[in-house]
Amino acid sequence: MFRIAICDDVKAVCDDLKSVILSSDKLKNGELHIDVFNNGIALIEELKDNIRYDLIFLDIELGEINGVEVGHVIRDEIEDYNTKIVYISGKNSYDRQLFDVQPLTFISKPIEKEKVIKAVLLALKISNRENKTFKFISFKSTIKVPYSEILYFESYKREIKIICVKETYRFYGKMEEVKKQLPDFFIQPHRSYIVNYEQIKQFKPDEIITFNGDRIPISQSRRRAIKEIQIRIEKKRMEDELD
Repeated sequence: MFRIAICDDVKAVCDDLKSVILSSDKLKNGELHIDVFNNGIALIEELKDNIRYDLIFLDIELGEINGVEVGHVIRDEIEDYNTKIVYISGKNSYDRQLFDVQPLTFISKPIEKEKVIKAVLLALKISNRENKTFKFISFKSTIKVPYSEILYFESYKREIKIICVKETYRFYGKMEEVKKQLPDFFIQPHRSYIVNYEQIKQFKPDEIITFNGDRIPISQSRRRAIKEIQIRIEKKRMEDELD
């Protein structure tokens, strides 16, 4: 089940978005569940009750608490780094604060049907990719962790730590072998670290900051390569949005 939330203080916009999604031939094969919220507070209360969505269409110009603030609550307070957020707005300019929220994309009002469908298809594609798991053995037990839950791997001597959204695991192994098992959205900025690109909040010239605030060094010898990877991934994302 792919869960979608629509949050806009204009009922007609919510109804239109829901109708567009449910009537699309391209989405009829998927099991979709859609909830509608007419203000940000109601959405936040639902999320704080541990209800999770795969995708949220979020209006920027909400009333009592705007979409930017809701996005920061989702990322910083609830610590949900996996839900994809699509911002919708009647304005053509966007606040720089939105970049900290890492939205999937933006859709301008009046809403174009094709852009809504593309956003859902892109979120579905990413979700299918992220929900695959990394498998390892720790204390004679086999453990599977969804890629989407992993922030980064850190090695020290023969031990490897997996820092996840809510837990940390340890096992013995080599980073070269770990890297071979991972999809291409995991990048290696330093020989002792492998980072999930989807969990990166900010790139700096000499370090990466993940959504939980950890700082991962970028070794001098890999800075150019990491910059090229960043450009390639962002270019691919833009192409996916346009497809």
